[in-house]
Amino acid sequence: MANKEKENEQAGTDDAIVLMFLNLVEEDGIEVEVTLSVRGTIVSGTLIGASAYYEGITESSKKLTDTTMSKIISKKFGDLKEAYSKQKQDEADKESDENTLTFIHLKDAKYLSTSGQPLPSNGTWWRGRISSIDGFSFDSLV
Repeated sequence: MANKEKENEQAGTDDAIVLMFLNLVEEDGIEVEVTLSVRGTIVSGTLIGASAYYEGITESSKKLTDTTMSKIISKKFGDLKEAYSKQKQDEADKESDENTLTFIHLKDAKYLSTSGQPLPSNGTWWRGRISSIDGFSFDSLV
């Protein structure tokens, strides 16, 4: 029982469906359209893995007009992606069944009003705690 509680604490959820899709995204690189309810806020976008998120932020930073900021962000997110890849490799080498996922990542994220209408500043990169998800739907599976 203690191991199960530790696992759920790390992932932030005991929802087998969420964990299954997060593992598919992380391990197999699939992408799926989702809508999440996160503490009263509705967020919709494409579920992606952490590496894809880091790559996306890095590529997006190259479009910034402030070249100094662009270089800094690109370098920092490149470093984060490398550290994440090393962590995943270390876990694979240990053949650990432990789930260390803590965050969920979306691309083309849109915040929706309670009426379902997109709010301004949409189509962004989004990262949130798995433990904050109250509900979800898989839009592309409908």
